[in-house]
Amino acid sequence: MSNAHHPMNEMAGAQGDTAIVGIFPGRRNTLQSEVLARLLLSERLTGLDAVAGLNTTRLASAVHILRTKFEWPIKRHDFSVGCGDGRVEQVCEYYLSTEAISAASRAGADEFVPDVLKQRSERRKEAPKAKREAALRNSASFTTRIDPTRER
Repeated sequence: MSNAHHPMNEMAGAQGDTAIVGIFPGRRNTLQSEVLARLLLSERLTGLDAVAGLNTTRLASAVHILRTKFEWPIKRHDFSVGCGDGRVEQVCEYYLSTEAISAASRAGADEFVPDVLKQRSERRKEAPKAKREAALRNSASFTTRIDPTRER
Protein backbone atom coordinates (compact mmCIF):
# COMPACT_ATOMS: atom_id res chain seq x y z
CA MET A 1 0.00 0.00 0.00
CA SER A 2 1.42 3.40 -0.88
CA ASN A 3 1.55 6.47 1.31
CA ALA A 4 -0.55 8.38 -1.23
CA HIS A 5 -3.30 10.53 0.23
CA HIS A 6 -6.60 8.85 -0.47
CA PRO A 7 -9.60 11.22 -0.69
CA MET A 8 -11.68 8.89 1.45
CA ASN A 9 -9.09 9.24 4.24
CA GLU A 10 -9.17 13.04 4.27
CA MET A 11 -11.32 14.74 6.86
CA ALA A 12 -11.99 18.46 6.74
CA GLY A 13 -10.50 20.50 9.58
CA ALA A 14 -10.67 24.29 9.63
CA GLN A 15 -11.92 25.80 6.38
CA GLY A 16 -9.50 24.84 3.63
CA ASP A 17 -7.58 22.52 5.97
CA THR A 18 -7.40 18.77 5.66
CA ALA A 19 -5.84 16.23 7.94
CA ILE A 20 -5.03 12.72 6.82
CA VAL A 21 -6.70 9.92 8.74
CA GLY A 22 -5.24 6.47 8.32
CA ILE A 23 -7.01 3.15 8.47
CA PHE A 24 -7.86 1.78 11.91
CA PRO A 25 -6.40 -1.75 12.26
CA GLY A 26 -9.09 -4.42 12.39
CA ARG A 27 -7.46 -6.43 15.17
CA ARG A 28 -7.60 -4.43 18.39
CA ASN A 29 -5.36 -6.53 20.66
CA THR A 30 -2.14 -5.96 18.70
CA LEU A 31 0.91 -3.85 19.43
CA GLN A 32 0.22 -1.71 16.36
CA SER A 33 -3.30 -0.94 17.59
CA GLU A 34 -2.03 0.02 21.04
CA VAL A 35 0.69 2.26 19.63
CA LEU A 36 -1.91 4.00 17.48
CA ALA A 37 -4.31 4.32 20.43
CA ARG A 38 -1.63 5.95 22.57
CA LEU A 39 -0.67 8.32 19.76
CA LEU A 40 -4.35 9.23 19.36
CA LEU A 41 -4.36 10.09 23.08
CA SER A 42 -1.65 12.69 22.27
CA GLU A 43 1.14 10.61 23.80
CA ARG A 44 4.63 11.07 22.44
CA LEU A 45 6.39 7.68 22.41
CA THR A 46 10.08 6.79 22.57
CA GLY A 47 11.71 3.37 22.56
CA LEU A 48 12.11 3.51 26.33
CA ASP A 49 8.41 4.37 26.73
CA ALA A 50 7.61 1.31 24.61
CA VAL A 51 9.71 -0.99 26.78
CA ALA A 52 8.17 0.31 30.00
CA GLY A 53 4.56 0.83 28.90
CA LEU A 54 4.01 -1.42 25.91
CA ASN A 55 6.31 -4.32 26.82
CA THR A 56 8.13 -4.20 23.50
CA THR A 57 11.44 -3.23 21.99
CA ARG A 58 9.77 -3.06 18.55
CA LEU A 59 8.25 0.45 18.56
CA ALA A 60 9.92 1.49 15.29
CA SER A 61 8.54 -1.61 13.58
CA ALA A 62 5.00 -0.89 14.81
CA VAL A 63 5.28 2.73 13.64
CA HIS A 64 6.55 1.60 10.24
CA ILE A 65 3.55 -0.71 9.83
CA LEU A 66 1.14 2.03 10.91
CA ARG A 67 2.71 4.45 8.42
CA THR A 68 2.91 2.11 5.44
CA LYS A 69 0.14 -0.46 5.75
CA PHE A 70 -2.40 1.70 7.62
CA GLU A 71 -1.30 5.08 6.19
CA TRP A 72 -1.15 7.05 9.45
CA PRO A 73 0.80 10.35 9.24
CA ILE A 74 3.00 9.63 12.26
CA LYS A 75 5.68 12.24 12.80
CA ARG A 76 9.01 11.91 14.55
CA HIS A 77 11.27 14.21 16.48
CA ASP A 78 14.91 13.31 17.12
CA PHE A 79 16.69 14.79 20.12
CA SER A 80 19.82 14.22 22.21
CA VAL A 81 19.88 12.73 25.69
CA GLY A 82 22.68 12.30 28.18
CA CYS A 83 23.09 8.69 29.28
CA GLY A 84 23.97 7.40 32.73
CA ASP A 85 27.25 5.99 31.41
CA GLY A 86 28.46 9.35 30.05
CA ARG A 87 27.41 9.01 26.41
CA VAL A 88 25.14 11.37 24.50
CA GLU A 89 22.72 9.53 22.22
CA GLN A 90 19.96 10.42 19.77
CA VAL A 91 16.43 9.40 20.72
CA CYS A 92 13.42 9.34 18.42
CA GLU A 93 9.99 10.39 19.64
CA TYR A 94 6.87 9.52 17.62
CA TYR A 95 3.62 11.52 17.68
CA LEU A 96 0.56 12.56 15.71
CA SER A 97 -0.28 16.19 14.94
CA THR A 98 -3.24 17.73 16.74
CA GLU A 99 -4.96 18.06 13.35
CA ALA A 100 -4.56 14.34 12.65
CA ILE A 101 -5.86 13.48 16.14
CA SER A 102 -8.91 15.74 15.70
CA ALA A 103 -9.67 14.27 12.28
CA ALA A 104 -9.24 10.73 13.64
CA SER A 105 -11.64 11.52 16.45
CA ARG A 106 -14.29 12.47 13.90
CA ALA A 107 -13.50 9.28 11.95
CA GLY A 108 -14.02 6.83 14.83
CA ALA A 109 -11.02 7.08 17.16
CA ASP A 110 -13.29 7.74 20.13
CA GLU A 111 -14.58 4.17 19.82
CA PHE A 112 -11.30 2.63 18.66
CA VAL A 113 -9.08 3.81 21.53
CA PRO A 114 -11.06 2.48 24.54
CA ASP A 115 -11.69 -0.82 22.74
CA VAL A 116 -7.96 -1.26 22.06
CA LEU A 117 -6.96 -0.38 25.62
CA LYS A 118 -9.51 -2.86 27.01
CA GLN A 119 -8.41 -5.68 24.71
CA ARG A 120 -4.70 -5.07 25.39
CA SER A 121 -5.39 -5.07 29.13
CA GLU A 122 -7.15 -8.43 28.78
CA ARG A 123 -4.26 -9.79 26.74
CA ARG A 124 -1.74 -8.74 29.40
CA LYS A 125 -3.55 -11.00 31.87
CA GLU A 126 -2.19 -13.90 29.78
CA ALA A 127 1.45 -12.81 30.33
CA PRO A 128 2.23 -15.31 33.13
CA LYS A 129 0.93 -18.17 30.98
CA ALA A 130 2.95 -16.96 27.98
CA LYS A 131 6.10 -16.71 30.10
CA ARG A 132 5.64 -20.30 31.36
CA GLU A 133 5.08 -21.52 27.80
CA ALA A 134 8.20 -19.71 26.57
CA ALA A 135 10.26 -21.20 29.40
CA LEU A 136 9.04 -24.70 28.52
CA ARG A 137 9.84 -24.23 24.85
CA ASN A 138 13.28 -22.84 25.63
CA SER A 139 13.99 -25.63 28.09
CA ALA A 140 12.99 -28.30 25.56
CA SER A 141 15.04 -26.63 22.86
CA PHE A 142 18.06 -26.35 25.15
CA THR A 143 17.96 -30.00 26.24
CA THR A 144 17.72 -31.26 22.68
CA ARG A 145 20.68 -29.12 21.62
CA ILE A 146 22.91 -30.04 24.56
CA ASP A 147 22.47 -33.67 25.45
CA PRO A 148 25.68 -35.13 26.91
CA THR A 149 24.41 -38.68 26.39
CA ARG A 150 23.77 -38.18 22.71
CA GLU A 151 26.51 -39.41 20.38
CA ARG A 152 27.90 -36.96 17.89
